[in-house]
Amino acid sequence: MNSHLSEAFLSFAGPECRETSPLYCSLTEAIAADEELLLIAGQAPAGQPVPNLLFAAVHYLLVADPTHPLAEYYATCTPQPKDPTQAFPAFKDFVLSHQREIIELLQTRLVQTNEVRRCAFLLPAFQFALRHLEPRPVALLEIGCSAGLNLLWDRYRYEYDESEEIYGDLSSPVLITSEFCADHPAVLSDPMPTVSERIGVDLNVIDTSIPAEADWIKALIWPEHHWRRCLMDAAIKRQSEFDLDLRNGNGFVQVEEIATEVPLGSLLCIYHTHVANQISQAERESFLKTLNQLGQQRDLVHMFNNLHDALLRLQIYRDGQLSEIPLANTDGHGDWIDWLA
Repeated sequence: MNSHLSEAFLSFAGPECRETSPLYCSLTEAIAADEELLLIAGQAPAGQPVPNLLFAAVHYLLVADPTHPLAEYYATCTPQPKDPTQAFPAFKDFVLSHQREIIELLQTRLVQTNEVRRCAFLLPAFQFALRHLEPRPVALLEIGCSAGLNLLWDRYRYEYDESEEIYGDLSSPVLITSEFCADHPAVLSDPMPTVSERIGVDLNVIDTSIPAEADWIKALIWPEHHWRRCLMDAAIKRQSEFDLDLRNGNGFVQVEEIATEVPLGSLLCIYHTHVANQISQAERESFLKTLNQLGQQRDLVHMFNNLHDALLRLQIYRDGQLSEIPLANTDGHGDWIDWLA
């Protein structure tokens, strides 16, 4: 048995999974002890979070054809799912009977969860950063953009702690809710910036105008999380109103090349969330070295997490000088924000 892969599944069944997805929690623990399923899951490429990928592949196929008994346990297929602790036999049967299709998805798809609710912490993070620099148009560059939905963080409405006070783009049809663990940062009320460019780079950009592509990123959302699917649907509709520059590639490697396209009169804002943990230490060091070189040539903002640690952090290059500020501890799905700055 692949002990490393087994441990990866057991690790997946952490507190968040136990609290918000009883189905995946129960299935994960059973998969971790099943040699046949671990062998299939092991067909995923190195570097990918295998539990997420396997669950998404099954979810994608099941929603497309919910005739298998497994559908009776998925909240995306029935309004009254059966007891999740009894789902494993049906899950295993589905995987074995769809083995070819699942392995193909494991080998051709990526975990690219476009978690729109993360914009709840991007809004204050960018507003905080912009206070440190002279007003000018902002050029956004998101690395690991998936479908590019988080390139529109300034075009959504926000409500925190059910306060009924709205921030962001007050006319936006997309409402994002979240909670601060303490007081709201004052920057939430700052005027929104002028965005001159929205560039997103991903190893495999998701084109949401293609139904199968949109279905894949929805399949990455856990079955019980209806609110996340509703938010994604609204964000996809909002995205259709904008012309985003989405490119296939490795943004960590191509950042210098892309930066040369951005006029010096715009403030280059580079950001990435929950993706830097998928690159090697050597790639991280090379990327940071490149940013430092760019920061000697122009002012820029770098927003990130999972590079040094889990904290959302900010680097500002102003007149060639670097400042680094820990901004917040955040929930991966954007449910809560512990603001530190």
